[in-house]
Amino acid sequence: MIPRTTTIGSYPAFPLDEDVDYYQKMQEHGVTDELVDPYIWSLEEAIRDFTASGIEVVSTGQTRGDLYSIFLDPKFVRGVGWKGAEAFVSEKVKRISSIRLNDVRHAREILPEQFELKEPITDAYTLAKFAKVTTGAYRDTREFARAINREIILPEIEDLQRGNLVSMLQLDSPSISSESSTPDYILDLYEEIAGVAKLPLVLHACGDTTRLFRLLTKAKVDVLSLDFYHYPRLLEEVAKGNYDQRIGVGALDAQSPRIEDVEEVRGVIERARKALGEERVSFVHPHCGQRSLDREVAYAKNANLTLARDDAYFGEAEEARPHQLQKKEYDRRGYFLVSVRRETREIVATFYTYEHKVLKRYKSRQAEKILQSINEEADTLGISRRHMAYITLELGRAEESLQSPHLLYRQRW
Repeated sequence: MIPRTTTIGSYPAFPLDEDVDYYQKMQEHGVTDELVDPYIWSLEEAIRDFTASGIEVVSTGQTRGDLYSIFLDPKFVRGVGWKGAEAFVSEKVKRISSIRLNDVRHAREILPEQFELKEPITDAYTLAKFAKVTTGAYRDTREFARAINREIILPEIEDLQRGNLVSMLQLDSPSISSESSTPDYILDLYEEIAGVAKLPLVLHACGDTTRLFRLLTKAKVDVLSLDFYHYPRLLEEVAKGNYDQRIGVGALDAQSPRIEDVEEVRGVIERARKALGEERVSFVHPHCGQRSLDREVAYAKNANLTLARDDAYFGEAEEARPHQLQKKEYDRRGYFLVSVRRETREIVATFYTYEHKVLKRYKSRQAEKILQSINEEADTLGISRRHMAYITLELGRAEESLQSPHLLYRQRW
């Protein structure tokens, strides 16, 4: 089985602060006509980066906030207030409306069908440990966590799994490994979730989960996503015994600005494959969310993750060889001449017969638009796949020349 590439969730495609401020002020004044939500832009950018880097199971990028503020947002959850970066609970919590449904629906609409979507949800225990209860609304963390699970998490899951919007759901428990002892009721919380979930469940735990692994295998989830990049000894524990879950392999550092090379990531993946077997590894991914990274760094890491997975499971890519077209391979109807009009910053592509009569002409400032137009009429014009590949290359070179006043375009025959 070939593991799929995925993300843990967060991605650093954030809207500008001034755009967010303007959006919020307009909302406060009741001005909503033609008002564009800046977070929709950031969601679309995150998905564009995920798919372009080869991530096959993407998320919405969690660009609206961190894993706490998203699910304890007073706009969606009654009983929660914020002072700076701290959340306070003054009464019984209650979800007012779905927190993630609108973003997930939009993500699915724009996501190419060959990619899958999963949505991360911060688990109830993590949220209960983070928020401070300032009244007698809850006796202790256990009672508070159970209330969050029943009033926020379960209804959210039920909403998200309707309508085939997501392929799976992910529970995030980022701090469980850092605690000296793990409460037994955390498994009860996951069991409640399993009781309503109709989709595969992924449980992501950050940090060194070596001592916790046996406990995690008791959770009623389908996949355990763990950090094997920083904790290679964890692999020894995971490889030991019998358990039902498949494994997500955290194969690179999601928070360091250093971009791991492909061979380094490949090494982590191959060690996991060897230790766990062909059928056990379900996903490869960064060890955690990438929110703290520069966007370009996050993209490069994800691209290397995909390359490393492919090298590990499919072998090295075949060295490409140049091929000079023979006369018999020419398109029978004609040839393309690509030109650049610098005064209008346009590319012009002309399809001539071999007698130099014009069959078709296209122009645009964008190579992609010309290519799309040619592709639409390729069958009618009798343009072969080889010719399409050639014209794609030349249009790209022509567009590149428009970016520099000193780079003149010359077509290569």
